[in-house]
Amino acid sequence: MKKQIFALLIVFLFSIGVQAEDGYIGNVKTLKGEATVTRGENVIDAELGLRLEKGDLVKTSSASAVGIIFVDSTLVTIGPSSELFLNNYVFEPKDKEYAFDVLMKKGSAIYDSGKLGKLEPGAVKFRTPKATIGIRGTRFYVEVE
Repeated sequence: MKKQIFALLIVFLFSIGVQAEDGYIGNVKTLKGEATVTRGENVIDAELGLRLEKGDLVKTSSASAVGIIFVDSTLVTIGPSSELFLNNYVFEPKDKEYAFDVLMKKGSAIYDSGKLGKLEPGAVKFRTPKATIGIRGTRFYVEVE
């Protein structure tokens, strides 16, 4: 019995390492209506729990919304007819390495800071086609036409 538990523990610990290395940065926490995630050449229908990676483009259709929770508990909710590009994300508190860099191509979003924004506020960049928002607070709303 102890050997089986030990083996499961090893598999579990290995899978955590794989998640960190495969680009996993967060997942779809809430979904209303229809949305897609473009990853390279692939377009994936968004669904609850879908794992998100650096380089993903999240798009919502009209009357839709997607809530994203990042590894550090940062929440970003994008509204109808929105496009959010997940450019860069690093949350490595052990090594004091942090980055949160997204591009809001169009639509609307609410940002609610997690641990990353509290530990290293200067590492958070929320870009739009005409401006970059440097985060100093913990929550804001942005709309891009």
